[in-house]
Amino acid sequence: MKMKKSMWILLFLGIFLASSMPVLAAGNPKIGYFDIPLVLQQSQWGKRSNEEFKRQGEKIKAEVDTKAQSYKTAKEEFDRKKDVFDEKTRAKKLKELQDMQMEGEKLLSESNAKMNKLSNELSAPLIDKILEIVKKIGREDKFDYIFERERAGLVFANDKEDLTKRIIQELDRSPQK
Repeated sequence: MKMKKSMWILLFLGIFLASSMPVLAAGNPKIGYFDIPLVLQQSQWGKRSNEEFKRQGEKIKAEVDTKAQSYKTAKEEFDRKKDVFDEKTRAKKLKELQDMQMEGEKLLSESNAKMNKLSNELSAPLIDKILEIVKKIGREDKFDYIFERERAGLVFANDKEDLTKRIIQELDRSPQK
């Protein structure tokens, strides 16, 4: 019985050692990380995309603001004159206000959709290029892993493993689509 128990222990110990050999043989993995929001803020491509997004956003906001102001003016006029209107006119003006409000809400919804679409159109090629650069760095410098700081949930990482500046430099050197 003792012999059987010893054999099982040796068997489990052997399996454990055999399964841990690849990890021990590999040594320390080479790990890097980067901060994508910082790349988007500091790279020339990211700055241009952000400026274009703001420029388009201001146009859309101006359109929404104009519509909101005309609704506000019409509502104030209605509130001032509603006691003077007869029932039929009051109902007609109230219906016009409701229609204006619905148009404004529709415009706001469409504007939000436009902004989301624009954001995707501007950021998709940029993010694709960033990921292409990260993969290239990983292959050339033989990294085992490269993490994106926020998505990986890094609480602490050594600055010498930070690839953000290098990615920004390579992104700024690359042709933009």
